[in-house]
Amino acid sequence: MNSDSVPIVTLCGFLGSGKTTLLRRWRRDATLKDAPVIVHDLSEFGLDAELLSDENSKPSPGHLVGGVAALHGRHAREQLHDSAVEALEEISALDPAPPLVLCESTGAARPWPLIKALTQDKRFFLRHFIVTVDALNLHRDFEDGKILTGASVSSQDLALRHVAEVLAEQIAFASVIILTKIDTVPKPNVEAQVQILQALQPQATIGLSAQAGILLPQLETTPAPKLSVLESRANEFGLTQQSATIDSVDAIVIRDPRPFHPERLYKACRNKMGTGLYRTKGFLWLASRPRDVLLWQQSGSQIALELTGLWRAELAHNRDGKLLPEEIEHLNAMLKTKHPLFGDRHNELTLIGLKADRESFASSLRDAFCTDDEIRAWQRGETFADPWPNSLRQVE
Repeated sequence: MNSDSVPIVTLCGFLGSGKTTLLRRWRRDATLKDAPVIVHDLSEFGLDAELLSDENSKPSPGHLVGGVAALHGRHAREQLHDSAVEALEEISALDPAPPLVLCESTGAARPWPLIKALTQDKRFFLRHFIVTVDALNLHRDFEDGKILTGASVSSQDLALRHVAEVLAEQIAFASVIILTKIDTVPKPNVEAQVQILQALQPQATIGLSAQAGILLPQLETTPAPKLSVLESRANEFGLTQQSATIDSVDAIVIRDPRPFHPERLYKACRNKMGTGLYRTKGFLWLASRPRDVLLWQQSGSQIALELTGLWRAELAHNRDGKLLPEEIEHLNAMLKTKHPLFGDRHNELTLIGLKADRESFASSLRDAFCTDDEIRAWQRGETFADPWPNSLRQVE
């Protein structure tokens, strides 16, 4: 590292532990909003890159566009090294030079190959390797962390034991561990979790995060990890020849313009979501809520639906009378290339996990789309049973 090297702050942590939420909060800070972001995402869809991009920039896999370098799909796996070279080269060409680079990694990442890819260009150095840990999942599924240490082997679920091994490996390379969602777990359990995380990685700084999160300047006094120490750790545990992502975990994408039947989708989640389905995320719409663009995020047994806006097909109706005629004309022009019935409404969901659970849930999702008869009922304005919550909670 030389005095002109640009620091890279990397967020790792298993699927659904709050990395994107934390990163989006950081980028609301005026000093970080223009910092380039590398998104290392297992999915071909690249939802996280889309969420971190502005409305006028569409991510391009393998390249820096609008400040976001989307390394997803093959760029996250077999081409990680070469794609990282390209991304870092494009970032180094920015004028003015960025004060730092942010990186969000897939929860299915192997830490050492990722670190090696990000530090191959000597114009950059690793400032933090941050691992987020979901306190609620740690409490529900891993006995507050005892299963990670081997102190408890009560879990006979092979899918959860696999997660425990991956999470323990990520923690081993952490310079900072952020325990997220601590407001969902009793205080004594959080304290027990902190003790176990300290035992797993005594050199790491541990931060506690509820909805407000932790701001990056709060970590300023934490020293940068030494690359030589991390390399020695990789050699010690035989991790130097690993692939960039976990071999047994993969992703599939479901795309369909038809609405979900809200009740069948609810039943699919209650009855068909196996423990080997580690993460699903994406955009969807329900026949009962044709106005709403819904961001769906599932990790473990937790599901969140976030209202992110209205579909253009809905806005074009101008039901509140607030749009000018030229604005309506512009919306209708954009909708001409979309589905003749649904407009821009569509579903695009990424499913990440072990093959059997992933494919089983994918099949149940496909069965949850509305049939032709149900679509005709939707056109007639008929109502659909909707067991999903209707209350909204604003999260900063």
